[in-house]
Amino acid sequence: MEISLKNKKTERLDKIIAENSDLSREKISNLIKNKMCNVNDIIVTKKSQILSPGDLVILKLDTSSTSKNNLSHDIRFYHNDEDIIVIEKPANISTHGVNGNHENTLNGILIKKFPEIISVGDQDRPGIVHRLDKGTSGIMIVAKSQRAYSLLKKMILKREIERIYTALVHGKPIKPKAIIDAPILRDPNNPLKRKIISGGRESKTLYSCKKYYSKFTLLEIKLFSGRMHQIRVHLSELGHPLVGDKMYGSSINELDLKRPFLHSSKLSFKHPINKNVLFFESTIPEDLEKFSNSIER
Repeated sequence: MEISLKNKKTERLDKIIAENSDLSREKISNLIKNKMCNVNDIIVTKKSQILSPGDLVILKLDTSSTSKNNLSHDIRFYHNDEDIIVIEKPANISTHGVNGNHENTLNGILIKKFPEIISVGDQDRPGIVHRLDKGTSGIMIVAKSQRAYSLLKKMILKREIERIYTALVHGKPIKPKAIIDAPILRDPNNPLKRKIISGGRESKTLYSCKKYYSKFTLLEIKLFSGRMHQIRVHLSELGHPLVGDKMYGSSINELDLKRPFLHSSKLSFKHPINKNVLFFESTIPEDLEKFSNSIER
């Protein structure tokens, strides 16, 4: 797998990659050291090399080399029947793989535990009804039958599944509660990112301020649509990026928080088959709680 980045400013190579990807600085250093990084079709081995605007960076990623520690993550199961499972995704594990390679992903773990989902839905992400970003933790629905998958996808389009997130952002939003309505598309300069573009796909995010700190605000967020990186893009555009989200503007050092402060905390919907009303709630994970307890109020 390759990642292509078109540089926009004069800056160090490693910093440019860090600002435009979810890769850790250790991973970036190893890629450069192992000759897996090209700049303008020339292999670069110094992470301190200064790039100029317009330089093209290509990273070669070995998707099979994902840390085996991901497999040791504990996946909490909230619900399991013949049609659906509701789980809690740990942070820093990808929801699904690329080109059918699901090794060391949440999808891969679920396929091994529930082999029946391999034929459900999209073969590139079997059983996955809605995804969470790699760094995002929290509650997810996974379909175990095709009938449940088809109905759940329709329910998402009709906004019949309520998804609530907890997030910590930089600064203090002017309005304590508001809807961000701004279309999103893939960033033409960076395929890993999304950005607000006129004519993009309709995207709506409702946020409510729940707790104020000296430099941060804790938000409850409700999605009306589910675009890739939607919450991250919308809050960054508002001028309040997620804490720990270096891709979209956070200034928090990754030593303080190793992923964006975003957690899928509540999920409610009618069971697609038996129509029972289901509600699930997840508490903030230890790493996010530890960080929030360390900051000034």
